[in-house]
Amino acid sequence: MSIQESRDLQRELVEPKKGAQTKRSIIEAALTIASKSGLEGLTIGNIAEAVKMSKSGVFAHFGSREELQVAVVREYYQRFQDLIFSPALLKPKGLPRLNQMIQSWIKMSTGDDSSSCFFIAGAVEFDDQPGIVRDELVRSVEDWRSAIRRGIQESIAAGHLKKSVNVEILLFQLYSIALGVHHDSRFLDNPKCLANANKLIKEILSSYKSN
Repeated sequence: MSIQESRDLQRELVEPKKGAQTKRSIIEAALTIASKSGLEGLTIGNIAEAVKMSKSGVFAHFGSREELQVAVVREYYQRFQDLIFSPALLKPKGLPRLNQMIQSWIKMSTGDDSSSCFFIAGAVEFDDQPGIVRDELVRSVEDWRSAIRRGIQESIAAGHLKKSVNVEILLFQLYSIALGVHHDSRFLDNPKCLANANKLIKEILSSYKSN
């Protein structure tokens, strides 16, 4: 172990508060890198370089690359909740809340200053890679899908949508539109994808509305 690495480890052991701040800095740097290069683009090396630490210093907080990736997914999920889900709770139950959730989600994927949705991009990266990172992504995605499902059920209970609506089918439709927006915006750079998505969502929900 080099002198610098030894100093990094000693500093984290004797200064718990500073250690927590350093961990926060590592996660912030990791989020920035992952938003552009994906979770698979994260390495202990490029994180150490970004926060100007030794690799051993980073390992003092995250014992492996996978643990760092899991921490990034959890932090992203918390921010996703704050940006997408929490504001929707301020809307009345039913279609106002459901619309808010979906609109905020697809706008996040198309904004010039936004990052790629980890739930969508991560599914591509880890669809066939079993392990703790995939498990954490699946848990986060299932939590989000449950929120959308609950929004649909509340819309039915409020009388905004027909009782005959198949909740799982509507969930699939709305989720598929969000996937399409992400693909067309990020990959094809299609400027019309958001307008197309909004039109399709409006048509689908209108077809399900109670008379």
